[in-house]
Amino acid sequence: MKTQLSLSRKGVTVSLEVSESPGSVQVARGQTAVLPCTFTTSAALINLNVIWMVIPLANANQPEQVILYQGGQMFDGAPQFQGRVGFAGTMPATNVSIFINNTQLSDTGTYQCLVNNLPDRGGRNIGVTGLTVLVPPSAPHCQIQGSQDVGSDVILLCSSEEGIPRPTYLWEKLDNTFKLPPTATQDQVQGTVTIRNISALSSGLYQCVASNAIGTSTCLLDLQVISRKSIGLIAGAVGTGAVIVIFCIALILGAFFYWRRKNKEEEEEDIPNEIREDDLPPKCSSAKAFHTEISSSENNTLTSSNTYNSRYWSNNPKAHRNTESFNHSVTCANLSPCTQAMPTYHPSVLTGPTCSQLHIGLW
Repeated sequence: MKTQLSLSRKGVTVSLEVSESPGSVQVARGQTAVLPCTFTTSAALINLNVIWMVIPLANANQPEQVILYQGGQMFDGAPQFQGRVGFAGTMPATNVSIFINNTQLSDTGTYQCLVNNLPDRGGRNIGVTGLTVLVPPSAPHCQIQGSQDVGSDVILLCSSEEGIPRPTYLWEKLDNTFKLPPTATQDQVQGTVTIRNISALSSGLYQCVASNAIGTSTCLLDLQVISRKSIGLIAGAVGTGAVIVIFCIALILGAFFYWRRKNKEEEEEDIPNEIREDDLPPKCSSAKAFHTEISSSENNTLTSSNTYNSRYWSNNPKAHRNTESFNHSVTCANLSPCTQAMPTYHPSVLTGPTCSQLHIGLW
């Protein structure tokens, strides 16, 4: 593009002309890009004004300033360019080309060089340059789609997440011929290979190569076709394994229940020979003997007392009442537990001058 401006001042013609740009610059990501822009003028460069702008490819509706030279000073543009952009030559100069270090994908776009140099009046001269940041293909991802049984159809897939320009894909089988099976159909744009009616000859190692203008990347895929004989062997192995597992479980359960029943029988055999701590003590069997002994002692004592003082027993009714009380007490003692049974009294204790002393001794 070439623009010329002519002005007349006191009969002298002054003109400013921006040279044509190469149109487009391509650079690999991370490298330095140089965007050219030169102009000619007959006026001094005292009032030179240069502005670089970019229309990003990702957002064409939002132009951004890259760098500015005005009044003998340089000013940074948008934040993403700070520290990476500068003029290629010493300013002021008629060569106002710029460089961009460590280029990124976001740097791709259309760049404009706007030049003004007073007293050259009448508008701005503009140069346009395109920048494309290239990215080599990232490591592709390979996978198999479909059943690998004999006679089936499978699709080999290959794709890279990054790559500018868009990469193409080439599949090959890594054997002596480096050729795909005769039944294979390849799509280099989509990165797919369709292999129909696969057989044992289709088995092997396959390689996908993703490539573009600045680089290549590969991935490997192992295709193993499963024959019907292999399928039967696998099914038989699975069935045999299941039977063995079930047999082992049944054996363990049988041993467990046998041990539990045997242990229970041993416990039942030991129960009659054990003395339980929570059983109640047996009731006293000697209470009746105690009553008999007391009764016998009572009779002997009374006989002895009659011999000792027979007149007292025949003339004192109170003594009869004491004797009845004694018999009642002995009968009640026969109904009490062993722990509450009355102590055994011998005839010697009951001997005395009166029956009232016998009653007091028992209680």
